[in-house]
Amino acid sequence: MQLTWDLSSIYPGFQSEPLRQDRRLVEILAGELAAWAASQLENVQDASGVMEQFLIQYNAYKRIYLRLFSYAELIFSADSSNTEAVNLMDELEKIGSGAEEARVGFSKWLARVSMEELEASVESGAYLAEHSFYLRELQMKSRHLLSVEGEAVVARMQANGSKAWERLYMRTLSTLRTELELDGKSRSLSLSELRNLVYDSDAAVRKAAAVAEGEACRSVATLSAACINAVTGEAAAVYELRGYASPLHKVLEASRMDEATLEVMLQAIRESLPVFHRYYTKKAEMLGHNGALPFYDVFAPIGREPSVEISYAEAQTMIVSGFSRFSAELGTFAQKVFEQRWIDAEPRAGKGSFGMCVDIFPIGESRMITSFHGNYIDVSVLAHEIGHAYHSSRLTGQSMVNTDYPVPVAETASIFCESLISGELLQSAPAGEAAAILERSLADAGYYIVDFYARYCFESGLYERRQSGNLSVDELNELMLDSMTAAYGESVLPDSIHPYQWISKAGYYMAGNEFLNFPYSFGLLFSKGLYAQYKKQGQAFVSRYEQFLSASSTRNIADAARLMDIDVHSLAFWRDALQLIAGDVMKFAGAE
Repeated sequence: MQLTWDLSSIYPGFQSEPLRQDRRLVEILAGELAAWAASQLENVQDASGVMEQFLIQYNAYKRIYLRLFSYAELIFSADSSNTEAVNLMDELEKIGSGAEEARVGFSKWLARVSMEELEASVESGAYLAEHSFYLRELQMKSRHLLSVEGEAVVARMQANGSKAWERLYMRTLSTLRTELELDGKSRSLSLSELRNLVYDSDAAVRKAAAVAEGEACRSVATLSAACINAVTGEAAAVYELRGYASPLHKVLEASRMDEATLEVMLQAIRESLPVFHRYYTKKAEMLGHNGALPFYDVFAPIGREPSVEISYAEAQTMIVSGFSRFSAELGTFAQKVFEQRWIDAEPRAGKGSFGMCVDIFPIGESRMITSFHGNYIDVSVLAHEIGHAYHSSRLTGQSMVNTDYPVPVAETASIFCESLISGELLQSAPAGEAAAILERSLADAGYYIVDFYARYCFESGLYERRQSGNLSVDELNELMLDSMTAAYGESVLPDSIHPYQWISKAGYYMAGNEFLNFPYSFGLLFSKGLYAQYKKQGQAFVSRYEQFLSASSTRNIADAARLMDIDVHSLAFWRDALQLIAGDVMKFAGAE
């Protein structure tokens, strides 16, 4: 069974005629959009006409741009040395800067339209009504825009600034190799392969891999510090110019989440940390440690793992079966993903150490990248990424501007799919294996709650201290260790945590994607609440859940949650979701 993907439905290749035609077309469409903006955005007499024409032209441009950029991004993510992919992304970013100027110009124009006139316009016809949420949100965000000229300067600066630093970091980490002795033989391993060894059954291998990872990160620490300082420094400066209180506030607005939701969720998480500390303490005891758990054993398997060496075909069967129990539509979708080879799951050098799903809305498909090593966690990652793709499939038929949904909700769908697979395994596994599966689910929960809380603390501190200048490698290390201690407390040995954790977390280096941490915590807890509803309601839940996914791109988080009768401002909701995990910790802590 092939573990590589098939991209031919996007384009046959970089030199193919379909790609060449679209490359020419995207430039034409971007030029036409810019010309239209230059001539029509002084028109205040026909607001409805201006809105509709912009949307028609911008959607047409985005349909071609997204297809081209997705193809290049996918090729680059699988092979960071591919120069054709890099060159096409560079070309598209330059072309996109002109279209972005037109979008900014339209946003500025929209800011001058009164709220009453906007409401009258969206009620004037079906096309504008379809885009009412987008137009209202765009008008709200327009207050953070610079002048058209200022935004153009920022876009061009970022192409050779933060985005270039991001690519340098990605290329460096994906090609980083480290020698490690395994089974008496020296092997050259990528960072992805090293990190995967934290799930190895041999404690000596886990410890050696953790030490090797720390040394590998240390070897690129100076370069990584330059990258992280450049990316975060630019972000802080640009968001300040745009009038945001902080990068966090920009992320909250982009996530369609208010600060009250974040604060109440974080309060519940802080209250729950002792529960996770109890889990780590019990795990240390079960692994034979006297005292706290070494960090390299946080993901160590406990007891008998189900199907320790899971084949890719077995993973497919497991996922399709588990998804089909939820709904025939989800199971059929997963089957299509595997049969049409939407996933690149082959571990290899030059490939990033991350899981990712790229949605190609212009053709109604997605592509996913993972590294499948045959472990239980790899099945969870596959289910997670397919969950992303399924969410996007619920938006098929929407215009390009109506396919954008916030990260916290995106993670809800993916983690919900993980829960379906975990539930499937727990139901069918023998008692000894079920205990191991329960522990793995707790390890995953600790990752999304405890580890991501540490990452949130680190990034918050990074931006706060970044105001005073660049941080040295030693300062970044200190901040990382302080953040990890705040999250893990005394349940994990501080000396066992290598201080270069900030290097292996790609989210810190992704320009325009700050705080890729708390959205995942939101996704886990929100999905826990949804999964509890599903277990109570059965098939009656399925249609409501699918409606929720379909509506997620045109609602803010609070409004979307109300479709499922959830109040995200309620501390009780978050406590109840965390209590579900606490119940599993109690079961685990009572295990022999």
